[in-house]
Amino acid sequence: MYLSQVELDPRNRETLRAFNVPRRLHGAVEAAFMGPRTRRLWRLDRRASRLWLLILSEERPELSGIVAQFGPPNGIAETRDYAPLLARVAEGTVWRFRLAANPIKNVKVAGGRGIVRNHVTVSQQEQWLAERAPKHGFALEPDGFRVVDARWIAFDKAAGGNRVRIHAVTFEGLLRVTDAALFCEALTRGIGRGKAYGLGLLTLMRAP
Repeated sequence: MYLSQVELDPRNRETLRAFNVPRRLHGAVEAAFMGPRTRRLWRLDRRASRLWLLILSEERPELSGIVAQFGPPNGIAETRDYAPLLARVAEGTVWRFRLAANPIKNVKVAGGRGIVRNHVTVSQQEQWLAERAPKHGFALEPDGFRVVDARWIAFDKAAGGNRVRIHAVTFEGLLRVTDAALFCEALTRGIGRGKAYGLGLLTLMRAP
């Protein structure tokens, strides 16, 4: 697998449009690969004053189209082999993590029908992640992670289509691997819903 990062120009009109309508970026991400369209994990990251697009994929992407459409002059675009990081994942290892996700709950309404609701409070969002951690092969300390950003994404899925409204929440902190196989699956397949809209990608840095 490969992890790519592309610097985006936050002053570019196309970038501003894509930031508010994630399906534009989703289309650009898929266009960076040959063959049939499949769902790759991607995420927008702000670091200091710079904006980055991260892409996790099984194939090496061709990033020139994304750079031309959304990047600044002389912007950075690079791709790295993801296998060395996956090889270092072992039970008991501790990592710094960053995850953009869509914390939701299923609520029953009249007639027994279930509908999806977004978790909107920080405590609900943190509980959502803590409850899912064991299923994905890691553990979180209660005071070892936090919500660092939350914003609403609202757009029409297609011309004349349904309105999509997603609460995108970014978590950061420390985690400990409890099941290496499950955890690697979470790294490569993502966590939660909204993967087509830039959510679900979990990234790591080795803890000091």
